[in-house]
Amino acid sequence: MKILHTSDWHLGQHFMGKSRRDEHKAFIDWLLALVDKESIDAVIIAGDVFDTGSPPSYAREMYHQLVLDMKARQCQLVIVAGNHDSVSMLNESKSLLTYLDTQVSSQANLEDIESHVIPLKDKTGEIAAWVCAVPYLRPKDVMKSVAGQSERDKKLSLLQMIGDFYQRVYEAACEKNKALKTPVPIIGTGHLTAVGGQVSESVRDLYVGTLEALPTSVFPAFDYLALGHIHRAQPISKSGRFRYSGSPIPLSFDELGRDKTLVIFDTDLLGEDTFVEDLFAEPTDPVQLVTIPNFQPMASLKGNLKDVIKQIAGLKLAEDKALWLEVTVIADEYLSDVHKRLLEVIDGKPIELLRVMRRSAVEKKNEGFEARKTLSELTVGDVFEQSLKSNLELDAEESKALTELFNTCLVELEEHQQGHSQEELESKVSKGEEKQL
Repeated sequence: MKILHTSDWHLGQHFMGKSRRDEHKAFIDWLLALVDKESIDAVIIAGDVFDTGSPPSYAREMYHQLVLDMKARQCQLVIVAGNHDSVSMLNESKSLLTYLDTQVSSQANLEDIESHVIPLKDKTGEIAAWVCAVPYLRPKDVMKSVAGQSERDKKLSLLQMIGDFYQRVYEAACEKNKALKTPVPIIGTGHLTAVGGQVSESVRDLYVGTLEALPTSVFPAFDYLALGHIHRAQPISKSGRFRYSGSPIPLSFDELGRDKTLVIFDTDLLGEDTFVEDLFAEPTDPVQLVTIPNFQPMASLKGNLKDVIKQIAGLKLAEDKALWLEVTVIADEYLSDVHKRLLEVIDGKPIELLRVMRRSAVEKKNEGFEARKTLSELTVGDVFEQSLKSNLELDAEESKALTELFNTCLVELEEHQQGHSQEELESKVSKGEEKQL
């Protein structure tokens, strides 16, 4: 069966005073057409369906209409909550939606682990995959505080609890698999920050307790792991089967310059022992990335005022939609009339100037580091990203290629260190048990 993985829709979002309603509607229409074209059997939305816990009424209407449209296509829908989603709001219609082939996992349930294991059926009605539907894990959902714990002990304890929860759900799926004549792939979900993931400006800092990013060693051996929270599409494993789909529309200006994608994967091709008739044929990748069209023209320009004006003149403008523009003017001297001059330049053009910022050359090199003052507070990804930004000689394509190479190195390093991290965790746990005895 074919499964589509997407996340971080943020229905109801307002972007600098602008509604994203038309973009979201256009995206959903395009998605439904893709479901028809590719004969998709199931869709997984890995968190942050809504932008806030109290979304506007039109966003809720879109959500419920999506469920009806999927049901009409006999396409199953699995939705897990993200950190932006309200548990109580998702629970309002959760029971009703089950009758429309939509399963919602809003909160971790330690008392009913099997409720997180969802069967997906193919066109013949046979179970073709299990989904371990794990939503955004709040610390209070998976662990209890212990007085006197150090920060490091709390971190290790939470890491163990999260790992235990994933393992219990995975084992429940494995038990269900034993009852089948032929085992089927087990798909995992998650809404969190994993080691190696590169965030964007629009991603709210997400700390699961005291953990900023989880190592991939926390996750069981899923055949595929559908992640949400980070808006840039990217894999976090060498095989590419543990990955973020990314958001379908740019949720901040710094997400421009990268294709927005979703993922389609075929469960029939996920098994490592799939029989190959032609040994000389190119292997078929079970994971397919599909580029999402741009539904709202946006641009972010940087440079001195003269360069920016020249760049504005070279913009490709659509007749039917106004372009949303962000401008960063780099100048050491103070310019009092920058905004006014830019408005004069775009007068009569289908351009809406949403944000104007001023940076000195020194500030540009140091931007991004202001919020975190010391190197110890920065992640490896932060340092690399800011190094790229400070090098004015690199163009977008070169930066993208270097970032991909860097992420590959991070994944390989993480996989190499997994064994050592797991040994340390087990040692800590063992010592803790000895102290209790």
